[in-house]
Amino acid sequence: MKSLNFVLLICVFTSIHLFSQDLGEINVKNQFYGAKTMKKAPKKIYINSFNVNYEFYKEAVDFKNGGNGGRIGGIKGSATARAAIGLGGIQANLMQEKTNELYTNFVNRLKSEGYEIISADEAGKTDLYNDWKKTTGPSIGESFSGIINTVPERFSFFYKRKTDKGEIKKGFLGGVGNQAKLSKALGDATIADINLFVMFTENGTDLFKGSAAKVKLKTNLRLASNYMISVPVKTKEKKSVAGKIFGSVKIKGATDHYPASSNITFMQGKVGLGSKASFTGTLKDDAEINGVVEKQKVVAYQKQGSFVPTSFSTYSGYLSATADRFSTTTKWIDVDANKYAEGYYNACNTFLTKQLNAFFAKMK
Repeated sequence: MKSLNFVLLICVFTSIHLFSQDLGEINVKNQFYGAKTMKKAPKKIYINSFNVNYEFYKEAVDFKNGGNGGRIGGIKGSATARAAIGLGGIQANLMQEKTNELYTNFVNRLKSEGYEIISADEAGKTDLYNDWKKTTGPSIGESFSGIINTVPERFSFFYKRKTDKGEIKKGFLGGVGNQAKLSKALGDATIADINLFVMFTENGTDLFKGSAAKVKLKTNLRLASNYMISVPVKTKEKKSVAGKIFGSVKIKGATDHYPASSNITFMQGKVGLGSKASFTGTLKDDAEINGVVEKQKVVAYQKQGSFVPTSFSTYSGYLSATADRFSTTTKWIDVDANKYAEGYYNACNTFLTKQLNAFFAKMK
């Protein structure tokens, strides 16, 4: 019997060890302002947002403009380098299940600490959400190009409007200050917001690329601390008279940037335009998810063509050298659907658990 117990103990330790190998160290940090005030508040929480995003595709572009450098510099054509990398094998149903599980864990923890969850129906009766629209999960859709946002089953939230691209907008400046107004409208309840980003690419650096366009993408699956999502802009030809005269407001190779940070916040009360009390939990650094996506890189490189006039120059040589040049590299990486979903869940759940432990420890 003792030998059997020993074997079982070894199995438990082995399983824990294997589990820990899937995740890099998750170091969290947090700030709590007005803890004493929040302790005295009603034990009611409204979950304002629960956003879990994961990246499955990334495209990057670099553009080197041509020009006339005279007899010495010569005439150069433009060059464009475009690189793309994507993950194949991810199963949407598994990702939805894991998102549902994250949300259920979160709600159950709040309830176990004695908190009442305020429903979206009750929040919808406030003046703040008077002309807003409500949507309820489960649902999966692109929050940005190549990044999927999953909405948990039975979770409802409000939004001001949707753009033509399907992006959800929450009012002026993304709804800054709404938490304080909502807390007051709900009887000084605490307002919770969760935003998590699981990314698999990083932009490489190219300091010395010379007369060329170059793009480098590297893979690194992780729960991102702070990341700048970059999306190449697709230029459109202007059809108006002014547009034809001045051209597009976007230049070739232009990229839009959107900040992304994994965080959890609790805000309570209202004073002025802000909250009386707030807890903000973030990551000290990225939390790597190992053993799912092999680390590799994708590079696209295109050198500019050039033409220096000489007595032996030909017109065909001029046309060939100064023509616009393009280089495109695309790569798809197949992943194990279950491993990816587990890694996604483990990283997000560990982060939320650590932050909830820190929050409730200070609320005792």
